[in-house]
Amino acid sequence: MGIFNFKRKKKEKNEFEQLENPTELLTVKLFFENEPAFNDEKIEQELSKRFKQIEFDKNSDKPNNSRHYLFKDYEVKFAEGSIPAQATIFVPDENKIDFSELYNSFGQSWSWIEAEETVKKCSYEMLLTDLMSRNLDYKERIEYFQKFVASIVSAMNPSAVWIRNSEMVLKPIDFLEKSSQNNYQNVNVFMNVRLFNIQETESEMIMDTLGLNSLGLPDFEFRFANYDAQQIAGLLFNYGHYIFENGVVIEHGNTIEGIEENSKWKCYFNHSQLEPKRIVIEINNGG
Repeated sequence: MGIFNFKRKKKEKNEFEQLENPTELLTVKLFFENEPAFNDEKIEQELSKRFKQIEFDKNSDKPNNSRHYLFKDYEVKFAEGSIPAQATIFVPDENKIDFSELYNSFGQSWSWIEAEETVKKCSYEMLLTDLMSRNLDYKERIEYFQKFVASIVSAMNPSAVWIRNSEMVLKPIDFLEKSSQNNYQNVNVFMNVRLFNIQETESEMIMDTLGLNSLGLPDFEFRFANYDAQQIAGLLFNYGHYIFENGVVIEHGNTIEGIEENSKWKCYFNHSQLEPKRIVIEINNGG
């Protein structure tokens, strides 16, 4: 048995079937204390461990601030034809880290208490993004991009890894371990579970997942009181993994297994209360 109950009213599907998230650019930043220099031989060695068919730039006069790779193992189909999935590395000309964009991430990176302290010792960054890959199946897309990022992390040895899509800062060794599970086809680092206190009340909190939306999937959001936050975090993590593994099998009005034995919580597709604005599955426990 799954964690969802799929009974619904036909009317509800028609009303809410348009509520879905557009896919987003996948973005990772690597932070360094010392100025990083491209080691193309090492990068190509690491990429070749994880990909069978890669197109490298053989031009000896490579740009100082960027690299571009084509991964022929992953074919992206368009109406006009097919092209390989691509990814880039970019180093800003004026390398000045914008710590303000990391403020939320420092507060929501639960697995690494020293994240803020470590990143603020850094003076340099590298930006990694995917390109031309949004038409891939989301599992293939996350697989190839995590392979790419893991290769660059292994080759360049940064001090910290920031997943912008999930607002998570990770130790490089933790990123490599978590991202590589299930042959890189997972959302262990591209989905975060966040916690916020609600200012108007003393007892209420709101938790959500963040990152599934980047892949075109709904995140989860739950406003609650009188529950243990760690217990809710575990539930949301499991719900998110279920959606990633099975697709958007839940529909507006379905029920989901709650904490109490035999409890069923209602699920509604809605616009998120929290930033960034996106479509979420809002959980209502009837309280």
